[in-house]
Amino acid sequence: MAQGKILIVEDETVCALSLQRILKSLGYETVQITTTGEEAIVLARSEKPDVVLMDINLGAGMDGIQAAEKILLEFGIPVIFMTGYYDEEIIEKAKHVRPSAILSKPLVVDMLESALKSAIEKTDGGKTP
Repeated sequence: MAQGKILIVEDETVCALSLQRILKSLGYETVQITTTGEEAIVLARSEKPDVVLMDINLGAGMDGIQAAEKILLEFGIPVIFMTGYYDEEIIEKAKHVRPSAILSKPLVVDMLESALKSAIEKTDGGKTP
């Protein structure tokens, strides 16, 4: 049985597929991969993941911070931000959304696993085996 269902929001396909493989090796199920903030909101509603792994910079349209804010407010699903660009202003803006974690890319597997476990424990009271 999977440790949790994860929605991946990442505009770089190679990164998203690599992340999906890492999650599978850690025992997590990927419910979907999307490249846009708008679709992330739709998928959060329909798929009800345990956690959303959200890239902050998604290219055109809604950015990851805007999408995460809506997902957290409307569905209460924890969001873990990922970013390859450390910009103090963006990080401060991201912190105001109250994500479960903000991870730098390339991701460190141990840090990702720790952030996922922490996010899931906070939402389900630790019921996940």
